[in-house]
Amino acid sequence: MELTLDQALQKGIEAHKAGKVQEADQYYTAILKANPKHPDANHNMGVLAVGVGKVEEALSFFKTALEANPSIAQYWLSYIDALIKLDRMEDAKAVFEQAKSKGAKGDGFDEFEKQLGSITSKNSNVQDPSKEEIASLISLYNQNRFQQVFNEAQRLTKRYTKSLDLWNLMGASAAQIGQLNEAALAFQKAIDIKPDYAVAHNNMGNVLKDQGTFEEAIEAYTKAISIKPDYAEAYYNMGVTLQNQGKLGEAVQAYTKAISIKPDHAEAYNNMGNIFQAQGKFEEAIEAYNKSLDIKPDYADAYNSMGNTLQDQGKLEEAMEAYNKALAIKPGYTEAWLNGAEALEKWNKLDDLEIWLEKAISSFEVVPADLRFMKAKLLWRKKKYAETSNLIEDIKFETISEIQRQDYLQLKAKCFEQFKKFDDAFACFTQCNLLVKESEEYLKHNPDQYFKDLKDSLDKLKSSSRVKSKTNSVEHPEFSPTFLVGFPRSGTTLLDTILRSNSKIGVIEEKGMLSAAESFLKKNGHNVSEGELIPSQLNLEAQKTYRREFNKHIDTTSTDKVYIDKLPLNLLQAPLIHQLYPDAKFILALRHPMDTILSCWMQNFKLNAPMANMVDLDRIVDFYCIAMEMFKICRTDYNLNVYEIRYEDLINNFQTVSEAVVQFLNLSWEPAMENYQDTALKRGRIYTPSYSQVVQPIYKDAQYRWLNYQKYLEQYLEQVKPWISEFRYD
Repeated sequence: MELTLDQALQKGIEAHKAGKVQEADQYYTAILKANPKHPDANHNMGVLAVGVGKVEEALSFFKTALEANPSIAQYWLSYIDALIKLDRMEDAKAVFEQAKSKGAKGDGFDEFEKQLGSITSKNSNVQDPSKEEIASLISLYNQNRFQQVFNEAQRLTKRYTKSLDLWNLMGASAAQIGQLNEAALAFQKAIDIKPDYAVAHNNMGNVLKDQGTFEEAIEAYTKAISIKPDYAEAYYNMGVTLQNQGKLGEAVQAYTKAISIKPDHAEAYNNMGNIFQAQGKFEEAIEAYNKSLDIKPDYADAYNSMGNTLQDQGKLEEAMEAYNKALAIKPGYTEAWLNGAEALEKWNKLDDLEIWLEKAISSFEVVPADLRFMKAKLLWRKKKYAETSNLIEDIKFETISEIQRQDYLQLKAKCFEQFKKFDDAFACFTQCNLLVKESEEYLKHNPDQYFKDLKDSLDKLKSSSRVKSKTNSVEHPEFSPTFLVGFPRSGTTLLDTILRSNSKIGVIEEKGMLSAAESFLKKNGHNVSEGELIPSQLNLEAQKTYRREFNKHIDTTSTDKVYIDKLPLNLLQAPLIHQLYPDAKFILALRHPMDTILSCWMQNFKLNAPMANMVDLDRIVDFYCIAMEMFKICRTDYNLNVYEIRYEDLINNFQTVSEAVVQFLNLSWEPAMENYQDTALKRGRIYTPSYSQVVQPIYKDAQYRWLNYQKYLEQYLEQVKPWISEFRYD
């Protein structure tokens, strides 16, 4: 049974009072995993530690409890008592005075005042601690008893002020407990004593990296390497920092150097795999993970990373196998449980997801918030809206990991919508978009520059000097793809799924075939968006580039099939498409403009430059109007062969409208198109935000959704009105 924090605390206290130390420890530890600053759990863990003779370990718990709630007298008493037990009378007296200044009082304080009446101090002229003292600290460090190491090293440095080992241990332990400023001071002290101390420079780099000062961190690692050229860890840490900066090529070079020095560096191979995954080099990523696992067979992180890469390859079963291997090594591995759950949800395997979540939840005393959120998503997918709403309300926003917070707010907004609390829903969507704008990923894509370039493209299309008509030769007349375009959230994924249910239609979903052709042309000095007429021979080469990319996804040798390139914002690529394939057909997916704009604003898109422009309503409205004007100009000037299909017509008159689309493609309607949900379920993962919608029967809830938010959208109606009329929605 899933316990609340309060219930877990009560269970822990009961076990504690009954002398069941191990059981009490399990409850308190579970609470601290969920809330590391929980005052009562920290205090009680400290009391447990003192009770079993681990007085030094108790100090950090008492300190955390006091930081969380300094008004509890017993916390002060326990902390002072532990310091006295350790014979740290000066520290005990200082804490006692601090407690009095906070207003703490009572019989216990009176007793301590007597004990602290006489304090002696000892001095030593010895320059270095004994080997036994250093060995003891290293042993404690290797046991992850970092607070104890820090406290003892801090005490010893007052006596042995020039000990490099002590300052390094003090810095390393401070970094482990999150006291980065203290760590930096300790490492700097070591460097001041011995400027060519490579270990201290490397460790200083780690602190600077954790503080986010990446360039200074790189300088520290470079200094360590200049002192010790075969310093594998410094190269590895430099790779981590470069990876955090997004300098992936340089990071791979650093990892490669670390591996050349230390061939069994499993972590370097794992991180290289993560870079290859981010670059879409999936085979190289899998190879790197396998090398990592050859070195370190119980490396749960490598199995988890491999699972993510297998997901990207569309290999669900293999991905789940990798996650299971990670969990066999580390049963409490929250990230692996979460990644497996997300995979099953995105593949629409809801029954499997339910079983997976049951196993995950049973693995934790206090269930992590992210897994509870995945349970809420499952409930929503199963249309258990009241249960979803109750659970989502019970999950506190601050307990959700940053990567999940936008999805959390989006689901919360949908719950509000379901119960017609539209103002609350709007507030959630607003908060979600604010989070996006605060993210590093958003800034990385430079949305303002993309939008400026978009406006420039429209200006060039309007220019009377541009090329308005032309004829180019086509390499393979039998290969003439159809382009499914439209503004995002206009029903293109639904239409894609319906069309691919026809045995004579092959659809490529949102791949960069046109981008490859455009890059080829730009590399050869031509920019189609500026209205250039591309020389015939170069155009033929661009067609070959496009088709090579197409054939990576579908074999186009069959001459009796229609091939569709589905990418909504190819709407903006009409000039390039027309040059490559002058006779190309276009299917233009439409939806009420206000519904389209609102849905884009409400959607948590995977970010790229265009999608980074979908977080402000003002910008989306401008984007929509520019995109539609660009396509209208091209449609007229190039006499494009365009078939318009409105989302509302499709869902209200399915067979008639879908029959008309396939007739436009010179094909016949097939009964399988009516059961498009089966096609969607058999596809595996669908890489668009509509993956969960296209596996459902036709539903009409989403049409004219904007009317629920009319008071927020009223200001945009005048600007959008021409397109409402253009597409016959007035």
